[in-house]
Amino acid sequence: MEKIEFKKLLFKIAFCTMGCDGDIDSLEVEEMKNIDKSTSFFNDVDLSIELEQLIIEFKSKGVLLVSEMFEELERSELNPIKELIVLEVALRLINADGRHDENEKRFIQHLRAHLKVHDEEIFERFGDVDVLHVNPYVGRIRGTVSDKVKLDIKMPDENSLKKIDFKFD
Repeated sequence: MEKIEFKKLLFKIAFCTMGCDGDIDSLEVEEMKNIDKSTSFFNDVDLSIELEQLIIEFKSKGVLLVSEMFEELERSELNPIKELIVLEVALRLINADGRHDENEKRFIQHLRAHLKVHDEEIFERFGDVDVLHVNPYVGRIRGTVSDKVKLDIKMPDENSLKKIDFKFD
């Protein structure tokens, strides 16, 4: 996967992670800005343009955007380092507001199920992460990309997205 394509996928994952509990908390937005400033994860990608496109997609597709993101992740051939980056960004975002909603837990567990990185590598990188323990998807047989991912999550409504300051410097 090309570097820019990965960064765009990573941002889509971040967007879905922030919204998977039905609310994008200002602390999650601040954490996203911190990630943008303190890492090279999103270098060379205009996050404002990516965000505009995601909001347009979200308006037309709703929660289906999340299923499509998982399908895209499934098709992507990511190395273990990129998979650990995906988990790092998602974990940082769900931890930003200091609480884990059930939807966030399901989302993280589902995200983990779409990654090939070994549990030992995750443990070495992140330590003992509670939200990854109870994983109903462990051991599932990876389906084809035509299989739709069904998650019972609630994304924020379009009007609440417009109220959030997503300006990335």
